[in-house]
Amino acid sequence: MIMPASPALAEELSPSDDASRALLRAACELVRDAARVITGGSVPLQVDIVGSQDARWRTELTGSLQAWGAPQVTVGGGNYLPELMARYVLTAAVGAEGFEVTDSRADIEDIEEGRLTVVCVDGSAGLTDRAPLALVDGARDAHLWCESVLSGADSHCDEEKLHDAGVLETSLWAQLATVHPHYAELRAADSTLGVGRYVAGWQR
Repeated sequence: MIMPASPALAEELSPSDDASRALLRAACELVRDAARVITGGSVPLQVDIVGSQDARWRTELTGSLQAWGAPQVTVGGGNYLPELMARYVLTAAVGAEGFEVTDSRADIEDIEEGRLTVVCVDGSAGLTDRAPLALVDGARDAHLWCESVLSGADSHCDEEKLHDAGVLETSLWAQLATVHPHYAELRAADSTLGVGRYVAGWQR
């Protein structure tokens, strides 16, 4: 499963953003679908979380979104924003008792059978004039490339080109481009906040 890493996905941080609500709904539906397939709903879903562990995304407030403006939101663990957002979605989808994080790491590495691997990554942050990076040349092409990869297309990843187009976590995209899923479905995509955000389900 691929989902956004940005905090705007949290309803408490963007209550009036319809696009974020749609992405959250899509992500929760995907988690529940995976839980039915993997566990039959009888035991907690085992989850591996993959996302950047760069220092800029770290908070010392374990399990809290306080550093991003939502001190009332706690998710039970995690010190990096991507893991916090994954836990936020998992909790919203199946409840705090409905999943167990077995690993949290920066790289995809091996995908274990019987677990849901959640990859938290965003596309270009330069898709509009109001984007975090303002409007960046090549951002729209990068957005379309990300959508294509998440839809299952076999596509070469040029990390330098992605970086120049405003993609911050190019390494994860390079790793995703080598997975070659047996089944891929891009369930939701959005760029209205100037950042490419996606929800996709993959099966190997």
